[in-house]
Amino acid sequence: MTEADVIAHWRKGAREEIQSAKLLHEGGKQTAALFHCHLAVEKALKALYMEQQRKEAPFTHDLTQLAIQIQRPWTEDEKRMLADLTGFAVAARYDDLLWAENEATAANVLSWIHRVDMFLPSILP
Repeated sequence: MTEADVIAHWRKGAREEIQSAKLLHEGGKQTAALFHCHLAVEKALKALYMEQQRKEAPFTHDLTQLAIQIQRPWTEDEKRMLADLTGFAVAARYDDLLWAENEATAANVLSWIHRVDMFLPSILP
């Protein structure tokens, strides 16, 4: 498998994850939808990292740490979004009930899906 194949795989995965988030949201699975929003951005960042660095992406789920290693000026809003999504991945994975009651509402999830959908084209060709 070539480096280009791996990058294409990460990009395809990012697009599939945001689609999964949409389907999960429509099916009432809000916590899982937020988790897949995180995965969409993680995979897109890993593709961008590999494209820039010409080496395998670090084994991390911390979107902020990935972004720091990518040569791109990040806006404050993007930095907050990456930090929030990183937190969502942990909370969703460990089924944090209080977090779910506050964050995994249908309206909030739809907002996050929209944000991620708007963000992905800025880092995916």
